[in-house]
Amino acid sequence: MIILILAVLFLADSILLTLRGSVNLGLFLVWGLTGALFLYFLFHRQIDAFCAHGVGAVLRAVFWCGFAFFVFLVALMELYPLRCAPTGEERVVIVLGAGLRGEAPSGTLRRRLDAALAYYRAHPGCLLVLSGGQGPDEAIPEAEAMARYLSAAGVPQEDLLLEGRSTSTRENFAFSLELLRRRGLSADTPILFVTSRFHCYRAAGYATRAGFSNVGAVPAFAGLVALPASLMREALGICAYWASG
Repeated sequence: MIILILAVLFLADSILLTLRGSVNLGLFLVWGLTGALFLYFLFHRQIDAFCAHGVGAVLRAVFWCGFAFFVFLVALMELYPLRCAPTGEERVVIVLGAGLRGEAPSGTLRRRLDAALAYYRAHPGCLLVLSGGQGPDEAIPEAEAMARYLSAAGVPQEDLLLEGRSTSTRENFAFSLELLRRRGLSADTPILFVTSRFHCYRAAGYATRAGFSNVGAVPAFAGLVALPASLMREALGICAYWASG
């Protein structure tokens, strides 16, 4: 019954994500997990018998090792932001893009912007670097949509710096550093980045690879509906990040 309940919950989550138009690798992973849970519910006796010996036992061991590794990655995503908490002295905040709905920020991006706005209000006058290009299904660059959102919330234009070319986390930081250098700032300038909590570990790594030497993070909640897909997709992203050196 536990398997059935999980399968139904993941099915509902998959449908909600699909209706929202959040078609990405994470959605396909959730659909795959949903199908696997239903298959196990229907054929658990046969599957358990196959996994009791021989090749099946080896596959069962591989499965549980993979599951333990996934749990480790989720713990890393959850705990890493504690390592790079803001000091309050940072005057540059880089907000990473996260998709649009038409010309408006998606739910995930709104939560990032709200987290950045809360920091800005506690530290008036800091520079908000809005980093996000225009995807093939987006009407405008994400940076422009972010600027509209923050301007409507009362942030003056002179405190906003738009980086509207990036299409990946690596480019977010590389292109943002180019703009900051034009402002007379350097890679040694203490910065914060704002992204979803699960993304902080990999984002910090890309910030360091781009050349930043003093980096902190402001984590934003991803939202319950998007969380399962985000965690599974990010786990693969971390593996790819490690594989890239």
